[in-house]
Amino acid sequence: MAGMDAAFLYMETPSMHLHVVGVLVLDPGDAPDGFTLGKLTRVLSERIHLIPPLRRRLLPAPAGIDHPLWIEDPDFDLADHVRQAPVTGPLSWAGLERFTGDVAGRPLDRSRPLWEMWLVDLADGTVALVTKLHHSMMDGGAGADLMASIFDLGPDADGVAPPDGPWEPDTVPSTSRQVAGSVTSLMARQRQVPAALAHSVSGVVGTARTWLGQRRSGDALPLTAPATSFNGSLTPRRSVSLTKVDLDTVLGIRRAFGTTVNDVVLAASATALRNYLLDRGGLPPRDLVAAVPVSAHRDNDDPGLVNKVSNMMVPLPLRPDDPGQRLVAVHANTTSSKALQSAFGPDSLQQLTGFTLPPVMTAAARLYSGLGLARFHPPVLNLVISNVPGPPLDLYCAGARVTGIFPMGPVMEGSGVNITVLSEARHLNVGIMACPDLLDDVDELGRGFVAAVDELAGLVARS
Repeated sequence: MAGMDAAFLYMETPSMHLHVVGVLVLDPGDAPDGFTLGKLTRVLSERIHLIPPLRRRLLPAPAGIDHPLWIEDPDFDLADHVRQAPVTGPLSWAGLERFTGDVAGRPLDRSRPLWEMWLVDLADGTVALVTKLHHSMMDGGAGADLMASIFDLGPDADGVAPPDGPWEPDTVPSTSRQVAGSVTSLMARQRQVPAALAHSVSGVVGTARTWLGQRRSGDALPLTAPATSFNGSLTPRRSVSLTKVDLDTVLGIRRAFGTTVNDVVLAASATALRNYLLDRGGLPPRDLVAAVPVSAHRDNDDPGLVNKVSNMMVPLPLRPDDPGQRLVAVHANTTSSKALQSAFGPDSLQQLTGFTLPPVMTAAARLYSGLGLARFHPPVLNLVISNVPGPPLDLYCAGARVTGIFPMGPVMEGSGVNITVLSEARHLNVGIMACPDLLDDVDELGRGFVAAVDELAGLVARS
């Protein structure tokens, strides 16, 4: 297992679940015989060879001396992962959000491949697939690419070609073989330490030089985020808001202000958070700070088999009152943040995590979380905001048309909310996951995002 993949396992605690959750909404109106659990199981069975990580489970190294192994699970059974939701009757949209929050608040079973999928019937006649997948298996961008394997471009598609040969599960190695393999792997990685440290030090020096230059010009990022009511120690509970905005509206805002779609997403998130905080006592003295994941995959990478991600730290302005001015400020902040992220290098974090000691990292994460230490220091960041590119055209699954794709990343210790957006043919889908013990009304944030986009669209219309 690659170092960053393993780090998502080590950092997980009983209150910080490091899985990603997705909600796929399907309209089975034109699908013969509707959309059933049997149909879903058949589609996954026919296409699972296109998504290799789904049949792999982790095998921890003896005594944690090395990163775990991925093995093709000899006990894999699709029925253990794909199920009908245990609910009474079709759910409303609010019921779907509550069910998704319940799913997100439970850890995955590490004795099996780290994913599960629930089929939910909705009151309006559509169905939803609620999927939970551990971040150690793949990052968001790779996950979107791989999960696209279950989609078709039309309701009557011919399906996919069968695999070249039968799937062959692995034999679980003996303890002695695991120890020998772990020692060999550990020794090989140690030989890479000098070069990795040199690369990382170069990245740190470049980042410091860039930051000092920005500070002299007045554009430097803050080193800490302000304290807010939604920053603190997590509990295991999760709440979810699923909403969407018109994609053409967002594109119109982007063109009118000369920014990017990502800038519009950040500005709308900032406005929603601003109004949330104003309703609860006022704004903090400084801008919020959002961690914005950036894919470090290259075009020639093996897709989806490892996490390759870096982060930008972007200030989110809460002032002035004018939302257009805040959008322009977001654009300037993002430009500065990209320069810092580029100076650090997209591979530096990947290389650093490769040399972590598993028992030390696991113990540190559990100690930090268990003692609630996030309550006693200024937050490094206030929240995570991700923008995942999605399909620009209509998609189908087993004859049912996809009407919504809502991704949600994990809520991190010290930060009570994660906002993830994904664009598709007509909409920008917004999935918000929060810890309800830190952010008490996630629906208010979802409504606030939509209202913020409408407000910016109003400025464009009046200009």
